[in-house]
Amino acid sequence: MNVQEVMLGIAFIGAASLAWWIALPRDGVVPAFLRNDQVQAYYAVAILGGYGIGLANIITGLWP
Repeated sequence: MNVQEVMLGIAFIGAASLAWWIALPRDGVVPAFLRNDQVQAYYAVAILGGYGIGLANIITGLWP
């Protein structure tokens, strides 16, 4: 088990979760930095990439 890789994966998933929480609308209003459609698309890809990289790091860190 590679502890450093597992911790890095947890950090990626934590950062992606924080980015997702920041992007949630408050009182029905989308955050100002996400009002552009292109920015929303890149932000969503970055969040999904963070989850994917984090999960891959966790799996490879736990792989014997």
